[in-house]
Amino acid sequence: MAILNTNKNFCYRICHIRNLPHLLKHGICTKSHPNADPNYISIGNTSIISVRDSTPVKIPDYGNIGDYVPFYFTPKSMMFYNIITGYQDPLVPKQNKEDIIVIRCLISDLCQAGKFFFTDGQANVKSLTNHYNNLNDLDKIDWDIIQKGDFKKEEADTDKQRRYQAEFLVHSHVPVNLIQSINVYNNKAFTFVQTELAKTTIIKPVFIQKPYFFE
Repeated sequence: MAILNTNKNFCYRICHIRNLPHLLKHGICTKSHPNADPNYISIGNTSIISVRDSTPVKIPDYGNIGDYVPFYFTPKSMMFYNIITGYQDPLVPKQNKEDIIVIRCLISDLCQAGKFFFTDGQANVKSLTNHYNNLNDLDKIDWDIIQKGDFKKEEADTDKQRRYQAEFLVHSHVPVNLIQSINVYNNKAFTFVQTELAKTTIIKPVFIQKPYFFE
C-alpha cells in the first residue's frame, strides 16, 4: 500500500478541470469572494456545502466554515471516491477521472494566505470534531489512516471515517502562487492543463498521478 503525504506537509483540493482558467486568473475563491467564478462547476455534495454556510468555526471570531476554502490532508478523500465511482450518484454526480484536477499545496505556504484553521475530522461534525489554529496541534490528526488511504468502515472503530476527513481551511481566498503543483489522471488532462498554463505567465509543475485517482 502506497503511503501518501509521507512528510505530513501537503494539503489537497479537487476541482473540475474546466474551472482551471478562472482559477489561474483569480486563485481559489469561496463563493462569496468578489472574484468568485460565476460559472463554477461544483463536483461535491451541495447539501454539505450549504450546511457549512451557517456552521460556526469553533474558534472565536473565525466566522462560519463556509467562509473558508477547504483542503484535505490526502488526495484520496472519501468525497473524491464518491465522485469518480458514482457511489452516491445523483447526490454526488459521477465524473470522469480525466475531468478532475488535484491541487496540491504546502501547509507552510497556505499559512501565508491569511486566517486559517484545521480540524481533526470532518469540519462540520459539531459534536466531535475539534478546530485548531496552531500548527503544533497537527499531531491531533490521525495521520496513520490518512496516509494509508484507509477509510473502510469498521465495527470496532465507528469514528474512523470522521477522522479520515480532517481538513485544512483557508479564509476566503488562496492565491495562485501558493499552489505547489497541479495533478491529473492522464495525458489528455495533462495537455489541457499545460495549454491553459501557456496562456498565462504562471509556471506550475503538472504531474500525472494515478495513485491520487485510486489506481
